Amino acid sequence: MQQAVFLSTADVIPSGDWSRLYFGAEFCPWRFPPLDSLVQSIETAHRSGLPVTIATPILHETFLPFFKKVLKTLLPLLIEGDELLASDLGAVRMIRQLSAEVTLVVGRLLSGQKRGPRILDLGLNEAELDYFRQGRWYQSAARDYLAEQGVMRVELDNLLQGVAPLPEPLVGSLHLPYAMVTSSRNCPVRKPGDYGVCSGGCGPVFKLTTPQTAQPLLQAGNTQFLLNRQLPEALDHLRIDRVVHHLTLPG
Repeated sequence: MQQAVFLSTADVIPSGDWSRLYFGAEFCPWRFPPLDSLVQSIETAHRSGLPVTIATPILHETFLPFFKKVLKTLLPLLIEGDELLASDLGAVRMIRQLSAEVTLVVGRLLSGQKRGPRILDLGLNEAELDYFRQGRWYQSAARDYLAEQGVMRVELDNLLQGVAPLPEPLVGSLHLPYAMVTSSRNCPVRKPGDYGVCSGGCGPVFKLTTPQTAQPLLQAGNTQFLLNRQLPEALDHLRIDRVVHHLTLPG
């Protein structure tokens, strides 16, 4: 089982028996690191003898020119074993327009998984549970799209209700311990229409509770998460061969 860590800074690798480094942002384009930090993360990984996965976020129209510039700079730096993670179908298209060879994986924002703690309170039978453990990539038409793009790996959230085995030929990466529940293009700490590099950060993490469920949500910036540290059993049966560890709430 591969053990990967999602870096929060480009130059410091936390202690651990890691087989891969992740760096970047998944959920907010304004949290995407500057170009020099992205280059540094690739250099840090390669100096340590580790492959790197550069995670790219959902895209906003005003972010596209910078994103294209970043891709043109980073693609020549990636070597065998490195990956680009796309969290947006527009990013998939742009990446493939620039490179047919780079190893491309699709992020958990595109997984179409059924999310949220209230699913546990629905009293589902096994057949219904199986449906709620699936997502977009369990459908043949969606897998055909991935095959057209040369994608074999998909990123998944660790759902409270469990994860169904991925269909062949896909393999999965499971993110721990923070599972994304929902995300928005709007940010509670930014003014509407304020698009550009975020200088103030996401602010404090909010803990959201409701009497309708015992599981609280954690909100960082534009995204809400739930905490689930429990790994599913028999990951190999699920066709999951990589665990991605987040030491802080993702961005």
